[in-house]
Amino acid sequence: MRRLAFLIYAWGSTALFGVLIYWLATIPNFQAGGSMSDDLIKVIFRMVLYAILFILLYRSIIVTLKSTIERLSAFRSKGEKLDDAEFVLIIETLVVIVSMFACVLFAFFEEHIQLFTPGRNGAESFLVENNGTFVKSDKVSPSASSTYIGLSAINESNKDILVSVLAVLLTGMVAYSVPVIGELEIALKHRFDKELKERRSKA
Repeated sequence: MRRLAFLIYAWGSTALFGVLIYWLATIPNFQAGGSMSDDLIKVIFRMVLYAILFILLYRSIIVTLKSTIERLSAFRSKGEKLDDAEFVLIIETLVVIVSMFACVLFAFFEEHIQLFTPGRNGAESFLVENNGTFVKSDKVSPSASSTYIGLSAINESNKDILVSVLAVLLTGMVAYSVPVIGELEIALKHRFDKELKERRSKA
């Protein structure tokens, strides 16, 4: 039961943060100004968002694996056997790759949502087909094939995706070089379980 609660906590925080990013993508006219400083703030904000998303997703997968696979459950130490250390390294490598791939896919999904949100990515209006002619509209047509988005909005969207990918890659390299994400929570969980067992044995 405690393991389930721990996993719900890990995945719940990741899901909530993903929902936050999705919600931010659906807010109309929510964008930085045209100056260079505003664009820099937007880039930094986006990089921080996706760095946190990667860390939460990576941590959730690591915590799940370490809670369910016996060979991964112990806190890493110098006393680890060589083959166990290699096994942990392989698993962490795979988790980093999977987390990166998932975050990049989420960035594409989020940017697709933004393209159809009025006032985002520089799109003040859309070209919507109406009886064979195209007219400007601040709303998207119910038929997706009848709505056309300007090149400037697509270019802005591509730039945001590249920023997200850069943030994920940098965070992934740091997480892979210094594999401490999730370790503290696992160590605290083991300590809590140990203390609980000692209390039960004394009772």
